[in-house]
Amino acid sequence: MKHAKSVRKVERHGPGQHTAGVDDDLIARCAAWARDHGVFAPGEPTLALVSGGADSLFLMHLLATTHDGLVGVLTVDHGFRPESAVEARDVVRAAGQLGLPVRVERLGLAPGAGAPERARDARYAVARRVAAHDGWSAIATGHTASDQAETVLMRLARGTGRTGAIGIAPRRADLARPLLGVTAGEVRDWCRRQGLAPAADPSNEDSAYTRTRARRLLADLRPGAERNIAAFAERMHDEGLVLDAVVDAAWARCHRGGGLDVAALRVEPLALGRLLVRRLLDEAGAPAVAHSAAAVERVLAVVSERRATQLAGGLVAARVSGCLVISRPGTVPPQAPMPVPGEVRFGGVRLRAAAAPAEAPRPDRVFVSGNAELTVRGWQPGDRIALPGRGHQSVARLLAAHGVPATLRPAAPVVVAGPTVVWVVGHRASDDQLVPLGQPAVQLEVVR
Repeated sequence: MKHAKSVRKVERHGPGQHTAGVDDDLIARCAAWARDHGVFAPGEPTLALVSGGADSLFLMHLLATTHDGLVGVLTVDHGFRPESAVEARDVVRAAGQLGLPVRVERLGLAPGAGAPERARDARYAVARRVAAHDGWSAIATGHTASDQAETVLMRLARGTGRTGAIGIAPRRADLARPLLGVTAGEVRDWCRRQGLAPAADPSNEDSAYTRTRARRLLADLRPGAERNIAAFAERMHDEGLVLDAVVDAAWARCHRGGGLDVAALRVEPLALGRLLVRRLLDEAGAPAVAHSAAAVERVLAVVSERRATQLAGGLVAARVSGCLVISRPGTVPPQAPMPVPGEVRFGGVRLRAAAAPAEAPRPDRVFVSGNAELTVRGWQPGDRIALPGRGHQSVARLLAAHGVPATLRPAAPVVVAGPTVVWVVGHRASDDQLVPLGQPAVQLEVVR
């Protein structure tokens, strides 16, 4: 492995190698941008993902000449094209000329639908495996301001919110992008002046791909469109640092257990509600497509319409026990005794019990008899509650009326005394279990 040196101290000789004093300005600009944006920690061991294209070749030279930590190179041969094996060998040779250790991984992916996305996911998976094995804490990619502009444009066209318009982050977890301050055109010109011969992937010119069409649209819009949109994304990121504090405060007001308290969410401004839903989607591990503007609006509609909505990734947004929750059907928490006094958690809902004079019942607080031991469990077929006056209603029908889909009902918390349903948490209590006003009772409530 090799410690990188200062830009001005680099001396490379021979065809296709960086020479001191030639085009150092672009290298220096990228190094300064990466430093100002905290892309790398001081001395951080960094693995560069290099395909052999202009962007990644420039990335390799940048890190070799400016990074103050160990630098390694990984090239991934996806197997889509016969030429990719030759391109991988070219990367090995270029890395060797810079004195960088290099590793080649071959995948053998099949071409076809979704090839770019499948290749990206496989490439990152390999990079993280190699990084974990070899001790690299950062994985650097060659994304430029042009990639940033294309990404923002595609997200806006698909429908996105503020977070989507931020685009590609300079650093997110282990992924580092030090080239976001320069355009792809600047990088290609640098490679040409250096005498480098980058690999050309024909898929980059295939109009079947959305990114290719976005690239052509940007080129036709006006000079400087790429840089202007990338600058817009950076401003959105900076403004987001201010908004994050506002969202944090609203999250503290609305978050309960694993969801957002419906009553609290209703009083928040609509714009803030959207941001809270986006954070809830993040917490649930929802895929990017589930963060679209249309998906966020569908989730918000659950609050007023009480109808659940299906989301990408097998997730469901629904109202459960007075909360807006996003979950994956199939997980039912184990039943638990309800101590009196005391608290218990059932999935994302926390319940409290205490002795108190009875008051009027609410969906989130009821006053019931304490003559039997209480248990919290999920809904079960056959559960029924007594209605005021006479008659009974199945709990399944009650949950359905309140917008809880069948796939989530088994996880809906129900307080029982033996086989008798006492309270369908967040909805209503069985009328024959309620204690008259002012009489001694057990107060059951959802903890905010």
